[in-house]
Amino acid sequence: MADVPSYKSVVIRLFPPPRETKILDRVLVKVSKLLEISKREFQKSLWHRWREEFSEGHTRLIDLLSQRFTSSVMENKIIPLDERNYRIVKVNGWYNIELKLLMKSKRKADKIYVPFCRSGCDYYGEILEGTAFPAFIFKDGGNFFLSVSIPLTIKYDEQRPSVVFGIDLNMYKHTASLYNPITKQFEVNMFFDLKPTDRKIKDIQREISRIQRGRKWEELEKNEKKRIQDLYLVIKEVIKKAHGDFISRLIDVADKYWREGFNVIFVLEDLKGITKRIEKIHPSFNRWLHSQWCYRKFAVMLETKGYPVKYVEPKDTSKICHRCGKQGKTYGKHKRLFKCNYCGLKDFNRDLNAARNIALKLIKK
Repeated sequence: MADVPSYKSVVIRLFPPPRETKILDRVLVKVSKLLEISKREFQKSLWHRWREEFSEGHTRLIDLLSQRFTSSVMENKIIPLDERNYRIVKVNGWYNIELKLLMKSKRKADKIYVPFCRSGCDYYGEILEGTAFPAFIFKDGGNFFLSVSIPLTIKYDEQRPSVVFGIDLNMYKHTASLYNPITKQFEVNMFFDLKPTDRKIKDIQREISRIQRGRKWEELEKNEKKRIQDLYLVIKEVIKKAHGDFISRLIDVADKYWREGFNVIFVLEDLKGITKRIEKIHPSFNRWLHSQWCYRKFAVMLETKGYPVKYVEPKDTSKICHRCGKQGKTYGKHKRLFKCNYCGLKDFNRDLNAARNIALKLIKK
């Protein structure tokens, strides 16, 4: 099997106890001081180097170039980690980051343990006890986070035939259709209804509206702001749960075809501009379910499952007949049906037609 190298970055919330919080804060302060010294030296070095190479430029231009380049490179204060100064361990049943830090009072490195929640991570299956992928710790809004680069092994063998799973993400339901180029048939069709998820989100949004009561954010009490922020996190979890349920069904089919000797390639529409098209078609539909974040979240979750994920241009996937390639028409009460006057296709699900076109686009590409 040919392993296609791929890396994904995941950010994990850390929950350091008070003592460990003080230690991490002290380390970041030291990193900040070190970077300030290095920043000045780096900027000075760049200035002299560019002055030699860019003799026709105004000195102010060189000043700005060296300042802004140095700031962009060295502005972020982080604690870099590798296998020599950290690893993931279990302590009393909880996953922890074991850090080796040189304490001021000691001449050798001491170990501290910082808990984190593995279950909140899309890549939790890859984060195992004893592992130490390249990572760094940073602080944002008073909270500490661990950013980890996780290597993923993609299931793909150049000696195998490939089937293509086209997926259409839209405002009413997610739809998928698997095409087998050997049989020249669409062998699997799948639908996932988003209406229950939509109802859950709208119930949460109504609760948020009851808390706000038409007031601006700065007019809310501290506990009200906290409650609203928690409810927004619940909305995201509801969306992730829906995505996860649909992806589980997709992966069950993909695993079956892999066991039968096929590569499986998932195909999605390019996400750029997709939200603008949805707002134009149905401006009143739930923004949470059809935001750029929502679609990207689905793609990221799918990419963690070990199968190739490709993207195609979304143009006309709902307008062209998958059977003959000619322009068709949508009709019905909510424009959910598709027909083609050229080949006689009629009363066909519009979303399924789009999913099949997405799969065929990759085949033709």
